[in-house]
Amino acid sequence: MESKDMENQEQVKAEINEQEGSTIPGKAKEADEITALSQELARQQEESKKYYDLYLRSLAEMDNFKKRSARDKEEYSKYAALPLIKKLLPVIDDLERALTQFNSSQDLEALSKGVEMISRNLQELMKSEGVERVEAMGKPFDPEYHQPLLVEESGEHPENTIIEELQTGYTLHGRVIRPSLVKVSK
Repeated sequence: MESKDMENQEQVKAEINEQEGSTIPGKAKEADEITALSQELARQQEESKKYYDLYLRSLAEMDNFKKRSARDKEEYSKYAALPLIKKLLPVIDDLERALTQFNSSQDLEALSKGVEMISRNLQELMKSEGVERVEAMGKPFDPEYHQPLLVEESGEHPENTIIEELQTGYTLHGRVIRPSLVKVSK
C-alpha cells in the first residue's frame, strides 16, 4: 500500500513539474508537503493496524483465560470432596470388618463395641471437618437451630424447652446444615 501511495505521489510531482515547469518553487514545495503528509498517513495507518492486531490478540487471550478458569473451577468442584472421602474410607473399612466379624462369630457384644468405636471415629472425623452437633436436650427452643416436630404439655419443664430430640441437628463452621427435630414443651 505504501509503495502504491509513493508511486502516486511521484506521479503527481512529475505531472506538476511537467505542467508548470520545474522553475516554480511553490508547486514543488506543495508537492513535497503532500508527499510528506501521505507518508505520515501511511505510517499512522500501519501503526493503527498493529494496535488493532494487539487488541484482537488480547480479546482472544481473555476469552481463553475465561474458558480455562471455567474448566479449572469445574475440575475443582468435581474433586472438592476428595479429602473428606479419603478420611471416610478407613471408617467404612472398619464398618465392613465389623460386619464380617459379626457374620462369622455372631457375637452381639463385640459388634456393639465395634459399631460404637466406628461411631466415635466418625464423629471425630466430622468434628475435624468443622461439623458439630446441635445441642438440644433441655435447651430453650431456638428456631435457628431447632425444628419443632411435636409440642407437648409438660408440668416438669418450662415453656418452649426441648424435652426430646427426635433427630440430631448439625452445623458446619457455625452454619446450620440440618436443624434438630425436637419435641417442645408447652
